[in-house]
Amino acid sequence: MFKNILLCSHGSLGAQKAEEYVFTKLMPGFPGATVSVLTIIDKDWAEMSTDDWLNTSTTRTQFKDYVDEQLGREIAVDWQRMKEAYPLAEKVRYYKVVGGIEETMAELAEKLDCDLIVAGAYYKKPRRLFSTKMTPGLADTLVNKVLHPILPCPLLTVP
Repeated sequence: MFKNILLCSHGSLGAQKAEEYVFTKLMPGFPGATVSVLTIIDKDWAEMSTDDWLNTSTTRTQFKDYVDEQLGREIAVDWQRMKEAYPLAEKVRYYKVVGGIEETMAELAEKLDCDLIVAGAYYKKPRRLFSTKMTPGLADTLVNKVLHPILPCPLLTVP
């Protein structure tokens, strides 16, 4: 039934539940399906600005390069976690894209001719004031009112 599945993940608890569902239920159930994992870096991170690093264009560029490298390393660690937890994760394609969350999901799903997009449910992170442990995952979440009208295929949200 499914030929192309797009798994949207950014390492959060909700995303990890979606990963588990795809790698333990969907891939074994649809062995011929192609699975792609998409991690989106919200386009707004590049617009961060503060007085301490805006002094020169060189400093600004160096900072943005550093942040881009750091995000790339964190995403690589997350993808490695998937491969170690689920042997089937070795067979999937991985995409790291900077862009709007909803637009990027819809555009890549359409480009890859996906039959299904899988994403995890929203889980509220503990307040940093009351928790010393950092929770994994990129901070931004999707907006349903923006995503649903542009979806090229069904969206499965894993609770």
